[in-house]
Amino acid sequence: MNGAIAVIVNADDLGLHPAVRRSVEECAALGTVTSASVLANGPDTAEVRPIAGVSLGAHLNILRGVPLSPASEVPSLVGSDGRFHGRVSSLAWRLARGALALGEVRLEWSRQVALLRERGLVLSHVDGERHTHCLPGLFDIACEVAREHGIAWIRRSDERFGNPMFGAPAVRRMLLRAACVRSPLPRGMRAADSVWGIAEQGAAFSAAACARALRSAPAAPSGAVIEVVCHPARREPGDPALPAAFGRMRVEQLWEHEHRSLADGSWLEAAAANGWRLTAFDRIDPTR
Repeated sequence: MNGAIAVIVNADDLGLHPAVRRSVEECAALGTVTSASVLANGPDTAEVRPIAGVSLGAHLNILRGVPLSPASEVPSLVGSDGRFHGRVSSLAWRLARGALALGEVRLEWSRQVALLRERGLVLSHVDGERHTHCLPGLFDIACEVAREHGIAWIRRSDERFGNPMFGAPAVRRMLLRAACVRSPLPRGMRAADSVWGIAEQGAAFSAAACARALRSAPAAPSGAVIEVVCHPARREPGDPALPAAFGRMRVEQLWEHEHRSLADGSWLEAAAANGWRLTAFDRIDPTR
């Protein structure tokens, strides 16, 4: 990939747990996390504040936890316990058979963005829990909600390059690419040219792996924007457990690996060696 590359390192799930907030703040101070997406219904969201050097966005969620909306207003999004259904496969199946009311999705997502703004957070972008905003029909709603709130950037979870691998990570990347092809970017919305970090997570997440992937990518115009998707967190003794309402979350297995990678200086070294410009959504030239 030729030319200077703008790399946005975005930490998902801010607001989920104090360990995530702790890691984002520490890595932001180092200059290695430049963006973060906030879960409006997360148990730690009330503690989230603006972070110097970090663009904040809304991590749209109809997958885990309890909606902001009363269950009676979003009945197709929740089970009998009043919680979101909790599994991507269940959500996709409900969507495919018409059991998911798209008006309810729009209502809940709009309330999530509104809540974050009411708490004083300036939002530059939106994305979705487990990339579910990219499912057919949901991407357009996410764009509508973003535009309604004056937000220009959205994640297209299209990892167009990466290191060769097989198994579930490669399948996940392939399925998301297919969903993005079916959901073109509407006029007026912006997205990174590609993401990285969908297939290579946890112990596989590293600056070296990202650099290999970018070097192996087809030529791209100077000024290409790459969004690195990551899930760092650093636990301390006495931290609470994840709430039962969020169900079993695989993301906990990624936390410490990805925090160490972002905190050990390797991302700054890779940026210097490869000519990356570590930046944020709100610092990208709007005329690009």
